[in-house]
Amino acid sequence: MSRGARETLMHEVVTLARAKMSRRAIARTLGISRNTVRALLAEHEAKRVEPSSALPTEVKRAPRASKLDAFKPRVAELLKRFNDITAQRVYETLRDEGFDGGYTAVKRYVRTQRPPARPTPSLRTPEYDPGEMAESDWSPYEVKFTHAPPAIVQGFSYVLVHSRRKYYAFYESNDLFALMDGHVRAFQRFGGCAATCKYDSQKPVVLRWEGQQAIYNPRFLAFATHYDFRPFAVRRGHPDDKPRVERSFWELERSFFNGREFRDFQDLCAQLARWHDHILDRRRLKKRTALERFALEKPLLTPLPRHPYDTARVVYRVCSIDGFVAWRGNRYAVPYDYVTDILVVRITTRELFVYAADLSCIARHRAAPASTSTPATFTRARVDGAPWTSTRCATPSRAWARARPSSCGR
Repeated sequence: MSRGARETLMHEVVTLARAKMSRRAIARTLGISRNTVRALLAEHEAKRVEPSSALPTEVKRAPRASKLDAFKPRVAELLKRFNDITAQRVYETLRDEGFDGGYTAVKRYVRTQRPPARPTPSLRTPEYDPGEMAESDWSPYEVKFTHAPPAIVQGFSYVLVHSRRKYYAFYESNDLFALMDGHVRAFQRFGGCAATCKYDSQKPVVLRWEGQQAIYNPRFLAFATHYDFRPFAVRRGHPDDKPRVERSFWELERSFFNGREFRDFQDLCAQLARWHDHILDRRRLKKRTALERFALEKPLLTPLPRHPYDTARVVYRVCSIDGFVAWRGNRYAVPYDYVTDILVVRITTRELFVYAADLSCIARHRAAPASTSTPATFTRARVDGAPWTSTRCATPSRAWARARPSSCGR
């Protein structure tokens, strides 16, 4: 019924009621229900005692069925289990479980169940040209695995400031070798690197400060020279000087860690790779995804050299009398011919190589996690059972082999 028709009907009902007609007679005369007559008269009496307003009253509609109704118990479970989970993560979880509705419905429902926090004003951030600036940093996270003991992992982040495209990786430590390996992986994913990268005063980058002058780590300077970028250490105690990478860890915590469980470290890295491809790079900012913004910046990145920098750690170890070399609490087998010899050990993030004095590879193992209680002992030169052979091993450069043992081993 339109507004004009309702007002006309109410006027007729009130007029007949003033003429001492009963509700039954009014209903018969106007051809409406007695309940309608009763409701109109009650509404009229209520309007006479309330303030009059020309504004239309809000119409209360009956609730309609929603695609989200069947998933509301699941939403309540997620909110109870993860008290800081975002609406985006709730939507992603429901979508994986068969929800075919939209994100807006999930966002509005989550807001009704948990009011949003009051926003705080953000600081101004400097803008840079494409390919001009990047930022990198570390953040530790305590992860409780479902099929492995809990561990503290180090989260690496590299952010291109102009396009906001990000790369993350997890390592067991945040030393120089992990830092360089994280950069190499980020450079390979982006197909280049920015001309300058900001860092804090972490030891792998800055050895010390002399006044306001940062004294950089020579090994990291060699790495930066190989990729033709300039490291820039921000002021001590001023993390806001590199806001993009600081904010990137907030995104990692809210979007990746939030609402997820991990079997072990390998599952953590596998889920991170899927999150990179399907969530992070496709997230929109100002109506454009990170990949769309990156397409404009990629041609201006510094091109990569033909061969990547060797980020491996090199140490010297004495082969024990039973034919093993020790590294980080584990023992790795070498041919018995090299017992009591001083051997060169080259360790990457995945493998461990053992070289003789003439730099011929004599053993190759999959690198095991550091052990403090129960050391692992590898009795074969390769974990797949392949025999010892130097043709299967990478040939190292002789530059790092000429280094003094005291400066390589720990």
